[in-house]
Amino acid sequence: MPKLLSDQWMEAFKAELNKDESWKAASKYFSARVALKNGDAVGTVDIRDGVAVSAIGSAHPLGADITITGPDHEWKRVQNGETDWFQGMSPGLGELGIEGDAVGALRNVKTMWLTLAAVSRVGRALPAPPAYSPAPKPSGKPTKGHYIEIDGIRTYYEEAGEGYPIICFHAACQDTLMYRHVLDGLSDQFRVISVDAPSHAKSLEPKDGEFKSLTSHAAFNEKLMDKLGLVKPVIIGCSMSGNQVLELGSRRPDGYAAIISSEGADYTPTVSQFLLDMLLVNGQQILEGWSQSLTGNRTPPDRAREVVWQIRKVNPEVMRGDLVGYAGFDKRDAVGKIKSPVLLLRGDGDWLVSQQQVEETAARIPGSEISVLAGTGHYPMIENPYEFNEAVRTFLHKNGVGKAA
Repeated sequence: MPKLLSDQWMEAFKAELNKDESWKAASKYFSARVALKNGDAVGTVDIRDGVAVSAIGSAHPLGADITITGPDHEWKRVQNGETDWFQGMSPGLGELGIEGDAVGALRNVKTMWLTLAAVSRVGRALPAPPAYSPAPKPSGKPTKGHYIEIDGIRTYYEEAGEGYPIICFHAACQDTLMYRHVLDGLSDQFRVISVDAPSHAKSLEPKDGEFKSLTSHAAFNEKLMDKLGLVKPVIIGCSMSGNQVLELGSRRPDGYAAIISSEGADYTPTVSQFLLDMLLVNGQQILEGWSQSLTGNRTPPDRAREVVWQIRKVNPEVMRGDLVGYAGFDKRDAVGKIKSPVLLLRGDGDWLVSQQQVEETAARIPGSEISVLAGTGHYPMIENPYEFNEAVRTFLHKNGVGKAA
């Protein structure tokens, strides 16, 4: 294989871009010189309206509009398909950077993401994907929608089934649909409830605008659970709400029959201020690439597409508010108060919430357990609903919640 950024490698890179239909569609109105910089080595590709017209293994005489930088070991990770644009640019998770027109790069982030993805295909045969995760197994119980008023906010929730109550709180930028397979799958034994957070989907926004802290969400959801008459329910959260359920547990240490924190941790400072600001400029495209990057390799195409479709429905102000709360979350000093059984459940394809983060969180919560779903990413209840539901069911039965099958 030719050396990274050499003339020969850059020619192969140009050819890889020009045969990628997704890249060409994303770059149809994009024109710029994009450089890749590895220490002193530089390669430049000149892109004009969706065509890579030239590529050289050096700096361009007229300079570059956007330069993607990184140390040699990070470029090796890019080449090996171990990281990408979104992980590489995340604080504490990657070592890629942008020189030049960073705003232009984020305005055209799909082009940037797919450009970097092409690096991993130059001179490399991609491994065959593993078998897809199993199909969901619906209970056949109907799902019904309801409204309830909390703090003057008309709030939407769905429920299915009867039995011990489970209430589900969704990830950033999502809504009740995130848990549709959980309502379908666990309602054979449980009363399963899923809530649209304020400002999301069918729930109205607070009078002062979207929430910007997970503490605001936690306080709201305590009032919601109390008004629904839920006594020691099981609480499930994912990502933003995977964090939130840990805060809920610390606020009411013995208040829950069990806590399932999916893709959650007690400390998540992994979203940059620049990305938060750019969500207001190009949020849908940023989240499109972000969510695909975070999806595991056992996720079949229809469920992978649903991940993207769900997350892009929210408006940019809400996107930013959610992720401000996520980025500012730190409850390392509080989670040790939790007395409820805690399951920290993650997919091993999720780079945003690492195994190390989860293990550090578990070490601060006495008696907590970790479960890992193979080939699954940041959205396990969408990507791999059957195995997600069975992991939850097994944990609840182990802790005496619900009847055994």
